[in-house]
Amino acid sequence: MKRKYLCGIIGAAVFCALAFGLWRVWRSSLPETAEGSKAVAVEVTHADGSTAEFTYRTDLEYLGELLLQEGLISGSEGPYGLFVETVDGEAVDYARDQSWWRLACNGEDVTTGVDAVVLHDGDRYGWFYTVG
Repeated sequence: MKRKYLCGIIGAAVFCALAFGLWRVWRSSLPETAEGSKAVAVEVTHADGSTAEFTYRTDLEYLGELLLQEGLISGSEGPYGLFVETVDGEAVDYARDQSWWRLACNGEDVTTGVDAVVLHDGDRYGWFYTVG
């Protein structure tokens, strides 16, 4: 009986140590955030090819947080974060015509969700209405 109890305690301790180690690895893989005031530019290219430019000065650390706060984007929460459905008042409908919003930072496509994009002073973001 005592041996089973001791094995259970050891197993729980090993599980906790592994969970803590995995958590530390995950935390170290996150991009470094930049504290303090930053100025960023956001350019939106609409379906008709017209563009609109917005400039923001903020102390926030993530792009999604900033653009939601400013009302430039909206969407729905999904398993991978915010799925952006509307930018600058223009909505996409993937089910209808396979349209979606593509996001770029400093000319490079972003490979994470908007709510995981870290803001840095001077960054330029682009939203592009995309079909297909």
